[in-house]
Amino acid sequence: MPRRRPPPRDYMDPDAGQRGPDYLSAPSVATAARAVNGGSPPPAIDVPPDEPAAPPQPDTAIDGSGEPPSSNGVATATPPDAPPPTRPKASLRDAFAAFRLPDFRYLTLSTIAVGFGQWAQQIGIFWLILELTGSAVQLGALAATRGLIGTAVAPVGGLLAEKYPRRAVMVWSTFAGAAQAAVLAALVITETVEVWHVYAFALIAGTTMSINQPTRQALVYDVTSDELLPNAVAMNSAAQNVSRVAGPPLAGALIGFFGVASAFVFIVVARGIAVVLTLLISHRTRQVRLRGSAGSALRQMGEGFRYSWNDKPIFGLIVVSAIPSLLVYPYIPFMATFSNDVFGRGAEGFGLLTSMLGWGSIVGLMLLAIFSNVPRKGLIMMLFFTIYALLLVAFSWSPIFYLSLAILALAGVFHAIAMALNNTLLQLAVRNEMRGRVMSVFQMSHGLQPLGSLPMGLLVASQGPQIGVGAFMIAASVIFVFLTVFWASLRRL
Repeated sequence: MPRRRPPPRDYMDPDAGQRGPDYLSAPSVATAARAVNGGSPPPAIDVPPDEPAAPPQPDTAIDGSGEPPSSNGVATATPPDAPPPTRPKASLRDAFAAFRLPDFRYLTLSTIAVGFGQWAQQIGIFWLILELTGSAVQLGALAATRGLIGTAVAPVGGLLAEKYPRRAVMVWSTFAGAAQAAVLAALVITETVEVWHVYAFALIAGTTMSINQPTRQALVYDVTSDELLPNAVAMNSAAQNVSRVAGPPLAGALIGFFGVASAFVFIVVARGIAVVLTLLISHRTRQVRLRGSAGSALRQMGEGFRYSWNDKPIFGLIVVSAIPSLLVYPYIPFMATFSNDVFGRGAEGFGLLTSMLGWGSIVGLMLLAIFSNVPRKGLIMMLFFTIYALLLVAFSWSPIFYLSLAILALAGVFHAIAMALNNTLLQLAVRNEMRGRVMSVFQMSHGLQPLGSLPMGLLVASQGPQIGVGAFMIAASVIFVFLTVFWASLRRL
């Protein structure tokens, strides 16, 4: 009996054999061959058992007819004078390629709704603590409290995202966030809110978001294909920045017109919408569930840490994502201080300053979505992080409100591209069965913000916001330059 030659296997693909249902995967070679042969399957190549296969002919060989050799009407050689193949030009339509998938559309709309609630929570809770205490130190301490609980809970969130359907984890964590906002709104409306209430609900909010965020990031992979993943990551980041653009000024306007309680009522509405949209996502995704027999919960979480530590590209990407969390992002709560003390703009100015990074981010992410297959992603990521930090140095010393808005918008372009490239490279590097736990470690790197928030608050309180924030931005710029020059493996990603 002649034996059929097995199809070629791509040994450069580390995830081969670990992929989920093929309804989301890129078209196979056999599918492409059927399309070429008019819908019929390609003929099997039979090799006699005692005879080796014929060696491949050079691409430039021609037969006696003067035509390139072919099989089934498909040319197998390129004439010497044929022009080299050209890549199709990128277009604006390419930016929305991932939206062809219905589940990704529902996930994106849910992300926008959650983002509106998240920014209203951040604006509302920081403005509330400023009304109750008037202290920059309290702003830093509140940010530190939120971040610390988020860092502690993130590994649990990653494990939940591995053991249970990620759709269900997102629904319950979003619902819990809406419930805490409803109670806090009631306390503010009845004028019974106290400082310790704000800290308690900041802890609850940090817990729910630390469960929701790694699950949401992992679900981006689950509902897309490998081919569309870079575009999906960029568009998911763009969706988050839509809420960054519209959420802070809307929350600031609500607070200005109706009081701080209105921000928490808005959170309830936004997260309720997010729950409904999440329920529309199909149960059928590429998730690889972690079974209960894989060991204790602590052991399973430990495996996520060991994998992230031992895989050098993944470890490097997590380190890079930690630097803005430690030295840059702590400035966001102090936008309220800039708005009040430097520009005299109040809550509306706070919302506008916070939203400008989002405006720039949308522009940057649209560019990245169109040109998602850019080479040297690692080098571009490092350079753009450096430029982002340097622009924030310029913002911290700007005495003009509208100039500051422009600088923040430009900084948003570079920040969004750098973070989206960081996320894309991480999603492509991680094994599917480790995705939730690695994304939780990634979320923990964002939870380092408290380690910078309290020191920055002390420096702002003693030296003012311009010196306090500017010193941290200079430190971040120096570290990014150092890593770009001396960490070669990151540049080569």
